[in-house]
Amino acid sequence: MNNDAPIIAKPKPFLVSVEKGKRYSWCACGRSKAQPFCDGSHAGTSIKPVCFIAEKTKDVLLCGCKHTKAGPFCDGAHNNLDDTYEEASKAEIAAMANAREVPRDKGVTGKAVLDGGVYVLTPDMGKAEHKGTLSVLRLITHADGAKCLSFAQMRARPGDSPWRLHKESDSVLFVVSGRGVVNIGGVRFDVGPETGVFVKRGEAFRIETREEMLVMAAICPEPDSVLWPEFPATSFDGESPNRCVEVANAKSNMMADRFYQILVGEEIGSTEVTQFIGGVPKSRAAFHRHLYEEAIVILSGEGVMWTRNRYAAVNPGDIIFLPARQGHSLECTTEGGMRLMGVFYPSGSPAINY
Repeated sequence: MNNDAPIIAKPKPFLVSVEKGKRYSWCACGRSKAQPFCDGSHAGTSIKPVCFIAEKTKDVLLCGCKHTKAGPFCDGAHNNLDDTYEEASKAEIAAMANAREVPRDKGVTGKAVLDGGVYVLTPDMGKAEHKGTLSVLRLITHADGAKCLSFAQMRARPGDSPWRLHKESDSVLFVVSGRGVVNIGGVRFDVGPETGVFVKRGEAFRIETREEMLVMAAICPEPDSVLWPEFPATSFDGESPNRCVEVANAKSNMMADRFYQILVGEEIGSTEVTQFIGGVPKSRAAFHRHLYEEAIVILSGEGVMWTRNRYAAVNPGDIIFLPARQGHSLECTTEGGMRLMGVFYPSGSPAINY
């Protein structure tokens, strides 16, 4: 055994509650019997524990595989310990064999509600609110169990939409189809399919287009009210000049046989919300959880969203809401794989799960 090589203590991270101001010593060698903390077992190796003082009292995910580059915290490195992303085991599938399929509600909501507040929804733009050339359909709100994230589908008809302003909320847009311009406080950004756009809180924006555009919008936190000013009363915040990111294969991050690319994140000024696009091969992911709450849009491919006792079919155009910490598993049943867009709060990496 190489005494200078870390040992995998646990394939997935440890969920730990830390207290503000308290000092911790994370085991980096994997040999400690007091995981995820150091007990001195690194003696005789060149590996040293990582000591840190908690900045806040909160739950954190400390790396268990010991391959993170962000020690002591998980950075998703456990997903690349094998050539294949962790799939549901035979035992896990057997344990969920009696799960009940939930059909869509034929009433007002149109949802298939699963365990823990997870739901699948097919948007119905016939229920949208209209303002000028812009139609807005709210899909995820506080009323649906979201604590901070809100999510909407927007359809912009040809022309210039009214200005829209969220004084205390960031807006993260994703163009599903169509081409045009997102005008943020007088600064115009050309956009097309699979483009992510970040609008800072307090900035007015509008959509200018010659063709119909379909746009998904995460607004965080959910605003108490939406303003429709006649003119963009606030200016563009030039401290973050780059607000538009297109999908690029060269920027993809691999997770075994899956991939993801962060579109909107800290690099363009979004410190609270992360937006990504990802690809999933035909497979059923192992049951897992995230510390963030998330909205997922199925762009292509078909599959099933599983929770412990319930499941629902998902198809292109469907929206999935995942509350924070709620266990789930997304299965892709399409030979060609599934393509999806996700947006989550608080910000981070889509590779991190437990």
